[in-house]
Amino acid sequence: MSTSALELRVNRQLLRAIGDTLDGVKIAICVFDDEDRSVFWNRTFLEVFPEHVGKVYEGEPYRENLHRFYTARLSPADLPNLEQFISMGIDRHHSQMRPYSFDHRDQRVHVSSLPLPSGQRVRIWNAEKRHHSELPIQALATNAVVVSEETATLLDRLADGVMICDHDGMLKWVNQAFVDMYACRDKQECLNHSFFYIYEKAWQQEQTPSPHAAKKTTADLTEQFNFSGAPFDITLPNQRTVRVITQKNLRQDTIYTHVDVSELVLQKTLLLQAQAQLTELAKKKSAYLEEQMLSTLNAIALARDNETGQHILRTQHYVKTIALRLRALGHYLEELNDTDIDTMFKAAPLHDIGKVGIPDNILLKPGRLNDDEWAIMKTHALIGENTLAATKHDKEQSHLLSVAKNISGGHHEWWNGEGYPRGLQGQQIPLEARIMAIADVYDALVSERVYKKNWTHDEAVQFILEKKKIQFDPLVVDAFLCESDTCNQIAQTFRD
Repeated sequence: MSTSALELRVNRQLLRAIGDTLDGVKIAICVFDDEDRSVFWNRTFLEVFPEHVGKVYEGEPYRENLHRFYTARLSPADLPNLEQFISMGIDRHHSQMRPYSFDHRDQRVHVSSLPLPSGQRVRIWNAEKRHHSELPIQALATNAVVVSEETATLLDRLADGVMICDHDGMLKWVNQAFVDMYACRDKQECLNHSFFYIYEKAWQQEQTPSPHAAKKTTADLTEQFNFSGAPFDITLPNQRTVRVITQKNLRQDTIYTHVDVSELVLQKTLLLQAQAQLTELAKKKSAYLEEQMLSTLNAIALARDNETGQHILRTQHYVKTIALRLRALGHYLEELNDTDIDTMFKAAPLHDIGKVGIPDNILLKPGRLNDDEWAIMKTHALIGENTLAATKHDKEQSHLLSVAKNISGGHHEWWNGEGYPRGLQGQQIPLEARIMAIADVYDALVSERVYKKNWTHDEAVQFILEKKKIQFDPLVVDAFLCESDTCNQIAQTFRD
């Protein structure tokens, strides 16, 4: 006989001995494995729960066991919520650490539960006959005397609803505010029903449901009652909202307070709507101001640029194309979200705005510049950077102008540090400037100028490839090479 088979046989013999011993003192036991399946039960278990006689079997899921239990226990009005009761029962089975008591048939049943190291769980019940003469008629009807007369009088004066439920979620006591809140006929109508039933009935009385009505499903209610440590809100007809708060446990009965927060929720909704409207207006204002600012700056740049308006369009589209390919290749992802790329596209036309500070005799010279003239021309990078840095702007435009400033001041820097105006190298150069550097050079090469003829597309691509790791960021060069055909199409589409 294998070790595992021997252990199983020993365990069964031990369980049977324990079960027989507990039968002698009329204590019921049922053992479940780590998958919530019935493993063992004794005779007393079937005496306490006669609904299982001839039906429970070894390996039966606890869900089936609970299905029989609640089918026999629930009122016809609560049977539609059977699955919710089963779900709560399973959750309680997994989490129960303290004993509790409940009435079943004509017995008062006390139950304890204990998890075992093996993952199994043992449940033990001790039942005692409940003699009808021991309780007054009213107490029998309500399942137990829950609160004293003095306490009941005090709770009835509260504006908030109060309900007390047993461990199965059946209402044992409610105050008058609860009755009024859920449109019940009287207190007696609420007792021995679940809150699911009361809630559903309250909604059934709504003659003309509001188009904004949002009744909670029984599944949602189950989830919230299962984890009711925090307050939760439920909706009622006529756009009412009730906040349910779990107060405490009293003899294993749970007290819930129902607070009408409809006015609070309405005010919150109105505030959120107003906030959304203000945010939308601010966005529209920001977009308008940004558009006006860009138009003004672009007009200034064009007025003093020795390039053409088409140059601006071409470089804009080169920048966006290269940035998108960089992201697709998995590079600089933190700096290349959709907003970042859109901002680069908008800021690109301002890359040479510093030329506003270059004298006409240099800026508009038809031939090549001498060394002194070139030294003056190179100052346009810092002039542009300082101009954009000094521009007054709202907070919403700060990022756009910051990107434009980086492009203007950094697109003539070289990867190896030999560029201008500061001799930055590598990733010291802002990414947007490194992308513009290739876009600007490519367009300058393939465009005809008074002082030079245009290069072919292939010649320009070869030049950029040769300057990889020297003048240009190698990753940006790779992205450009992947999109070189697209850049050629852009050059042809927006030709001078």
